[in-house]
Amino acid sequence: MRVFPAVLVALSLAVPAGAQVIAAPGPGRVVEGFMSHRATYDLRLKKARWAANVAALNGRLVSEFDDVCAGFTFNQRLVTDYIDAEGKTTSSNFWISTYESADGSSYRFSLNNFVDGVSTEKTQGAATRGSDGAGQVAFTLPDGKNVTLPAGITFPTEFMGRLVSSARAGKHAASTKMFEGDAEGKVYDAFAAIGTERKASEADLAVPGGAALKDLKAWPVTVSYYAPGKNDDLPEYETSFTLFENGVTSGVTLDYGDFTLFGTLRKIEPLQVPKC
Repeated sequence: MRVFPAVLVALSLAVPAGAQVIAAPGPGRVVEGFMSHRATYDLRLKKARWAANVAALNGRLVSEFDDVCAGFTFNQRLVTDYIDAEGKTTSSNFWISTYESADGSSYRFSLNNFVDGVSTEKTQGAATRGSDGAGQVAFTLPDGKNVTLPAGITFPTEFMGRLVSSARAGKHAASTKMFEGDAEGKVYDAFAAIGTERKASEADLAVPGGAALKDLKAWPVTVSYYAPGKNDDLPEYETSFTLFENGVTSGVTLDYGDFTLFGTLRKIEPLQVPKC
């Protein structure tokens, strides 16, 4: 999952020793064997610093991944209600919809964020990556904006696929330059720490649809996102999760520095697989 997503692992401030640096893929599909599914998570506030002014928070996260033969669609919605120190409640509704071509060469995205029913962010655009690994982004919102992406750029679905490939190969770290659809065309240096292989927990197997995780390999993963060239600083945000080899995630932690959210997997719904 993008934000998506159980054990926090300390990362080196430089590229971790033995990390697999993710380069542009060769011909073929950037993801194989991922399950088309919808996953639902209950969100709660795990911790918050005083400066965050968050006294309580609850919400729901729904992620939907679908293999549509020519590429992969991903839809995610994050709805939260949080209470500040003065007791005021604020509601947030964030959703993102993306399409990534099977070979990883193109990426379309649409993002919306509403706070108390008022739109605070709206972004749409498309990115492409050339044979040299560099890319371009053309935004329709904001209108007419174009951004150049550096060589070695990776889009999110490919990154998740490479994490599974790295974990299966016994790698414990991976890194890449990541573009997710930021309105300013921002690129992150993403570093992933991959833990020891495990199986699904009893809690994960017990959720509706949890049988899809039975006997699958899984790994705890933490991904830290840095501004380019700022790897000596604290990450801008981190996400931790248990990653299954079929692309499903559980035990999601979203760490934004001033506050941290935890998502508990509640349901897995398989989606119909097209005949490619």
